Amino acid sequence: MAMAELARDTPPTFGYRIKVPLALTGVALVSGIIVASTTYALVDRHVEANAEAETQRLAGTLSRALVQPMLRNDVWQAFQTLRATAQPGEGSPPDQTVQVVVLDAQGQVFASPVPRMHPIGQHLSRLPPALMQAARQVLESTPPKPARLEVPEDGSMVLAVPVVGDEDTLLGIVLARHPRALTEAQRRAVVGQLLGLGAVAMLGVALAGGALGWRMTTPLMQLRSAMQGAHRRQRGADDLSGVRDRDDEVGELARTFTTLMDQIAAQQELERHMQEAERMASIGQLSAGIAHEVNNPLGGMLAVIENRRLAGSLDAETARTLALLERGLRQVHDIVQALLNEARSERHPLVPADLQDLELLLRSEAERARCRLDWNAAAPGQGDLPAVPVRQLILNLTLNAIAAAGGRGSVRVWTAEDAEGWQVRVGNSGAALDAERLKALTAGSERSIGGRLGLGLWITARVLHTLGGRLVLDEAHGPLATVLRAEVPWRWRDADPGAAAPIANRDRDED
Repeated sequence: MAMAELARDTPPTFGYRIKVPLALTGVALVSGIIVASTTYALVDRHVEANAEAETQRLAGTLSRALVQPMLRNDVWQAFQTLRATAQPGEGSPPDQTVQVVVLDAQGQVFASPVPRMHPIGQHLSRLPPALMQAARQVLESTPPKPARLEVPEDGSMVLAVPVVGDEDTLLGIVLARHPRALTEAQRRAVVGQLLGLGAVAMLGVALAGGALGWRMTTPLMQLRSAMQGAHRRQRGADDLSGVRDRDDEVGELARTFTTLMDQIAAQQELERHMQEAERMASIGQLSAGIAHEVNNPLGGMLAVIENRRLAGSLDAETARTLALLERGLRQVHDIVQALLNEARSERHPLVPADLQDLELLLRSEAERARCRLDWNAAAPGQGDLPAVPVRQLILNLTLNAIAAAGGRGSVRVWTAEDAEGWQVRVGNSGAALDAERLKALTAGSERSIGGRLGLGLWITARVLHTLGGRLVLDEAHGPLATVLRAEVPWRWRDADPGAAAPIANRDRDED
């Protein structure tokens, strides 16, 4: 059991506060890879399109510019034209420059910006295969048409543009070779830049993901702590007000959890009420049994005293002693008789003797609490009010008033009647009770000063409701800060007194 509780209370080693940042970082990593790959592909395609367009523009320009030099067989002018247009810039890598070769109509090299590589008069059969194949496609076409050839071995592109004179006469061929897309150096540079920027972006995303994940999981951690506190029966240890106010699923879960805990608390409170009711019922039965057992020896002792008086020959001291014993035994008899009357469940109308028994019981309670009790309760002059529930509500109201007044306090009980019914007023000099707290006490949801749930006023309200009466807060009367008025109509409801108050008075509602 202890190991299970320890496992429940130990936080998970791989919780959401780690999972959420890792998930955000993982999503960012995958997204970064996809974006980088897409960027690389777009850059490569863009470079390829630009390279092809530039190469076509260069070859077309040379094919038009070399018409006159080739008609005049002016090799030097053709060489100068090639050097001016196809000369690589300073610092340009060799694999990024355009290689240009001009052939004549017989397929021999007419001019080249690099004569040592392609000397004049060299036949096309001695050219690289890609250049030779592109030149043959132009020579074999009628009329001459441009040719385009891709070299998969090195990723280059070869364009062959015919140099045409009058009447589509083939004067020569301009061969231009250029890298079709990114070169190895360019690829390394682009990949390095993408990796550097990606690392910086990933670091920023990881930090932002950690902060965002911490913020996102904070309500879940609060809810988890509240649930653990409820498991350890530490209600109120965690404040979920901020979580309950959220409009998302976490807020809905917090509100559902709070409602569930309130329902569980109400059910537990009801279970405690029922257990206390059973305990008080058992105590009532035990008290009735004890009262019957005490009555027998009390009657015998009183009979002995009476017989001793009848025997005569009593001196003054013995007479005083017997009188003192008789008064004490009769007081005990009256208290026991009051307990019996309280424990009885039979119905009978309220009579002055019932109120006298209550006064006897309550005065002893007031003396024990060192509280002054002013008793002015009189039986009703009309109607037949049920004794048991009326005695119970007077008993509960007076006990609550004694507890509220405390030591050196004062409690007053007085009655009145009119055409509608009979009223009992119970006032005390303790702290004033307002209407809102009275409503909570009569609903059975207010706790007393000692932390227990007071049920006296709740029972009183139930009794009055069963009889068709009501309990109201009356105006203050002199030193009595709180005055409660119980109204019982003459036409009270005919109900079972036991059903009127299913739970006995387990403690006092300390105002």
